[in-house]
Amino acid sequence: MPAGRRGSVERREAQQPSGALRRGGERSLICRLVTLKYDRELSGFPEDALRAAQSSGVLLEVREHWFDQGGVPHIALLLLLDEGRGGSGKSRLFAAEDPGNELPDALKPLYRVLRQWRNDRAKEEGVPAYTLFRNAQLAEICRRSPRSLAALREIEGVGEATCRKYGADLLALFPEEEASPKEQGRP
Repeated sequence: MPAGRRGSVERREAQQPSGALRRGGERSLICRLVTLKYDRELSGFPEDALRAAQSSGVLLEVREHWFDQGGVPHIALLLLLDEGRGGSGKSRLFAAEDPGNELPDALKPLYRVLRQWRNDRAKEEGVPAYTLFRNAQLAEICRRSPRSLAALREIEGVGEATCRKYGADLLALFPEEEASPKEQGRP
């Protein structure tokens, strides 16, 4: 990939007349390979090339491959699109892109706080944000609202080292729970 390019797209087309893929006529399936380079300024991967690659059809399948080139994380995505159906606005890939969108409205502000903390901390350390916590983990942390390192470790993908390094700082971001009337000595 030439210097300065953040993503690349290759287009492969195939007409698929087989019965398994035919529903009311021939479908035009497109395979596109999108390679994205991690951008430190974004603390993530730029999405422009990906959005452009999937704009002409409905996303049917995604295969991903992570790799490191010259110390920089990259992701290669193989997209299978149904061109016959045409683009439908927001695809399944971007609808599911941010697990915070699926949280109840009451938890979304906390999710944004945790994400901002994670992104800032990753920038300070000069590492990709997903190496601290993935978005799915942050959403699960919001759902479970752990109040201890032991409870935090119960979340999939959060281990001892992560808890030791980031756990106390992350837990400090949770709002204080108000004591129930029984805990305050009232009936």
